Amino acid sequence: MRNVVVRFKEWSQPGTVGSRLALGLVAVLVLLAGCAPRQVPDVTPAPPPSLSEAARFLRFNHGRTTTESRTLDLRTQGLHSWMELDAGLRYSLDYLRGKPENSIAMDRHGIRVTWGQVRASVEELIRLLPYLDRRPELLAEHFRWFVLTPPPLMTGYYTPEIEASLVPRPGYEYPIYGVPPDLRVRRRGQSGVPAVYRVENGRVLPYHTRAQVDLGKVLAGKGLEIAWAKDPVDVFYLQIEGQGRLRLPDGSARHVVYGAKNGHDFEGLGNILYHRGYLPKSKRGQKYVRRFCAEHPELARKLMAENKSYVFFRFADHPSLGAIGRPLTPMVSVAVDPKLLPLGSMMVLDAGIPRPDGTGKRRVHGVVLAQDTGSAIKGARLDYFIGVGHDIEPVACHVYSRATAYLLLSKRALSH
Repeated sequence: MRNVVVRFKEWSQPGTVGSRLALGLVAVLVLLAGCAPRQVPDVTPAPPPSLSEAARFLRFNHGRTTTESRTLDLRTQGLHSWMELDAGLRYSLDYLRGKPENSIAMDRHGIRVTWGQVRASVEELIRLLPYLDRRPELLAEHFRWFVLTPPPLMTGYYTPEIEASLVPRPGYEYPIYGVPPDLRVRRRGQSGVPAVYRVENGRVLPYHTRAQVDLGKVLAGKGLEIAWAKDPVDVFYLQIEGQGRLRLPDGSARHVVYGAKNGHDFEGLGNILYHRGYLPKSKRGQKYVRRFCAEHPELARKLMAENKSYVFFRFADHPSLGAIGRPLTPMVSVAVDPKLLPLGSMMVLDAGIPRPDGTGKRRVHGVVLAQDTGSAIKGARLDYFIGVGHDIEPVACHVYSRATAYLLLSKRALSH
């Protein structure tokens, strides 16, 4: 429908023969509408396109890709050589090798790509890495570039580090729970039960809310605690990020990653504080939320419980695992909508992110890898993985701007 409207508008510009024909057509339609009885259409209007369907990739001019490739600066990503992309690319390659080669990875608006072609594109870039420091224009010679439109909104995320203990001790009072054995997930084809549920005395019930877990302590004392944290707000944000690093009292660290969630809808603490009148709209960010919680700890606990969503964890050997099941690379990995962009694929990114202190803007202009997903990442959206630890937080929490992104596909792979 959108394309039809655009073409009619162009055809009926004032002063053209098309405009006079269009006006005549409108007049006839008005007369007919006045004579005919009003009827309810017997065809249900098509729903508006989803965010994933509305976004598209358009072929980028080859001459401009040569110029663009020569201006890429991997130093803006904290890299010193193209060879430093090798490990991340091989993680993507490992993932893509598990995909059926001839199955369709992406089919939208005239671009139809198989998983085998995505894999061949990654293999091509790995092969070129030793030469790109001296000849970055090879990226234009060997790849077709497709620009994502509309320009994607880019946010940032990171892996938090929190103070925690693996055993209960004074000062470490807030549990981090492993996956409860009574948590069940609805199977495909199963109906009449919540997405995540429990069975109690033969009754199917939604799984416990945050208020029931944190305030009602329904899971306490059941041996489900895998660690105890110093700060409940740290646990809250650990659940938002879905993974993190626990800094233990002896200085060592353990990594925890997402295990399961309770199936309830998420609501950000900043929004809760805003709607309750505790913070202005302009100060819903993590810095202001943490300050409020430190000043009002008991009230903060009650307000956090209004977010019914709850995440359970498990230990892992790596600090940051993406949806491809491999470690994420700071300033290289991005979370994408897999309905729009195949996991494992590669993009050129041109965007602005805050300086290390969280203020101002600095440019990032390099290659990024689609290695993660997120429940809020739909359509023309990117979530940029900034890194691990407290030092990263000021940057990650303030990334919010439009970016330019180009999907890279090997010319050789596309020709087969």
